[in-house]
Amino acid sequence: MSIMLGTTIYSMTNEWLAGQFTLPQLIDEVGRRKLGPGLELIGFQNLRGFPNKVDKQDLKVFLDAVERNELTLTSLAGNADIALNPAKWMDTDQSVEYMRPQIEMAGELGFPVMRIQIGLTPEVLTKLEPIAAKAKVKLGMEVHAPEGPNTPKVLATREVYEKIDSEYLGFVPDFSSCMRAIPPGMMDKLGQVGLSEAGKQLINQHWESDGHPFQRYMAFAEQARAQGEPELPISQAKLIFTMFGRQQPEEWADILDRTVHIHGKFYEVNEECTDSPSIDYHRILPVFAKAGRTISMSSEWEGHAFWDADEVCAFEMVRRHHRMCEHILNK
Repeated sequence: MSIMLGTTIYSMTNEWLAGQFTLPQLIDEVGRRKLGPGLELIGFQNLRGFPNKVDKQDLKVFLDAVERNELTLTSLAGNADIALNPAKWMDTDQSVEYMRPQIEMAGELGFPVMRIQIGLTPEVLTKLEPIAAKAKVKLGMEVHAPEGPNTPKVLATREVYEKIDSEYLGFVPDFSSCMRAIPPGMMDKLGQVGLSEAGKQLINQHWESDGHPFQRYMAFAEQARAQGEPELPISQAKLIFTMFGRQQPEEWADILDRTVHIHGKFYEVNEECTDSPSIDYHRILPVFAKAGRTISMSSEWEGHAFWDADEVCAFEMVRRHHRMCEHILNK
């Protein structure tokens, strides 16, 4: 199998925010349910004081939990946060110094990859490369909806990567970029806050149309207000156009050689664990299976965008996702 399955703790955001688990308890549950072997962590979400002021004992407890559950660290998710101060975005040197301790922490903990984000300029990436090489950490820029492998921002990054030509610069494809349908759970939630069936049809119409995501949302919102839809579901529908992309799955082949980790984004899996209604894994996984090398993939359930912890168990959703991926990869 050329894809190593695993879990990102981000999938358990509901359980984490509800205080149901400490970090080591979460990792123990991942191990108990056999949702590894890969494990991805979100730096700012899961490590208090990240990256400069994390208690050494907390790091030891974390690593002990990883070891006793026989898990393999795959990716530490970092943040670029270039607009941390909205009045004055970070310049090159500020961005480098903001990212430096995150990369060094990834190396200290033994993560082979650190997720970075679109927004880091060519100048920043050039200066980060030697830091990553020294830490032996590959930087994986996440390609997430509404971006795709061949959208302008990602093409610009691909050009930079070719110029620098380093094994420590790559991509983390996120399957939110190539969805075939709006998740049924999202549509159900909009219905619960007042969106009519006609409103749902209108969302689908504009989501499937051509154009920039924001323009498509504004066109939907204008028409929905004109036909009397409530304001709450109209405003909540904005994330449909920004979080659910419509790139073609086969385009991932264009960045396959620089893929250092994968975010296996998903929202639902059928009860038979053979398919997902909103993301076509039967088209996506074969693209990465042709890599000729093993690539780690974190099962990333993002249904917490519209479901609460008492409605859906994230661990069960990840279990289903693993079974579905195994079913497809072993066909």
